[in-house]
Amino acid sequence: MRLKPIGNEAEQVLAFQCLEDGIKDFEQEYVFAPPRKFRLDLAVVSQKVGIEICGGLWHGHAHSTPLMILRDYEKGNLLTLEGWRVLRYTPEQVRKGEAIEGLKALLVLYS
Repeated sequence: MRLKPIGNEAEQVLAFQCLEDGIKDFEQEYVFAPPRKFRLDLAVVSQKVGIEICGGLWHGHAHSTPLMILRDYEKGNLLTLEGWRVLRYTPEQVRKGEAIEGLKALLVLYS
């Protein structure tokens, strides 16, 4: 875990929420599938639990194009095949605390 949260605003908010709730063994921008270089926005590697923050859906950014949607399918399938459990949230859900609550529930479920 880096000393200072990185990423966009929502990724930083989630990282600070993790630290506030005592979740310290997370990594941001975790590369889980070398050489593909697929990344998870936040990962608790020891439990193979991840969070993806999907912010570009409403603004025509990368994840809303057909090619990138297909890439996201490939990424999601690979995560599942490698035994990961991944939650997906919007930046608004992160700000409202839904993402941290979901992460804590999943960590308890699989601890």
